[in-house]
Amino acid sequence: AGFRNVLVHGYLDVDVDLVAKLLGESLDDFEEFAGHLERWLGE
Repeated sequence: AGFRNVLVHGYLDVDVDLVAKLLGESLDDFEEFAGHLERWLGE
């Protein structure tokens, strides 16, 4: 849930380099977050 916390709690101050690094290392976290976001947007 670390990557999710970066996006959810610091979304206005997201470090693009950190996001790129985390996407490479924590893709499962990103996919899980994207699924939650997709379901939330569908409501």
